[in-house]
Amino acid sequence: MAIRDRMSLRAFALCLTTTGAALGLSAETALAAEPTGVWLTADQSAKIRVEHCADGYWGSIDWEKQPGTDAKNPDPAKRGRPLLGAPILISMKPSAANKWDGKVYNPKEGSFHNVSIILEDPNRLKLQGCMLVFCGGETWTRVADQQQRSTTGAAGATETPKRSVCPGGAPAQRRQ
Repeated sequence: MAIRDRMSLRAFALCLTTTGAALGLSAETALAAEPTGVWLTADQSAKIRVEHCADGYWGSIDWEKQPGTDAKNPDPAKRGRPLLGAPILISMKPSAANKWDGKVYNPKEGSFHNVSIILEDPNRLKLQGCMLVFCGGETWTRVADQQQRSTTGAAGATETPKRSVCPGGAPAQRRQ
């Protein structure tokens, strides 16, 4: 009878191990996602549309609470252009599971910085970057799919018509 109990115990332990491994695999698969979509910035002043382009993920301003211009752009030809549609995340390439590295454009300063984006879960995208010895970051939240879009919203807010955020207007790439 003791042998039968040990065999039952082994079968039970094997079942638990297999189930735990399967659950771990499905949780890992669920987080192995992409950062594509529309994200609300931490201060809720803008929404950034992220798409997969030929040279990585790009994100541009899709909506602004208060319309602004790119007054501090280092390229004089781009100063004064509307911020709406301006690229913010530039050529983000995979560097680890759920992590991409590239550049971010900060229109408040007119500067570019190295940055990582990390998909913490399907609805939270963390930006992390360092400038010299100072490091910081913020977390953006995913915006639910929008069925209808308009070019103006409440209190003067503006939103871009749906178009590609890829450089040169190239179509977004579909991931296989």
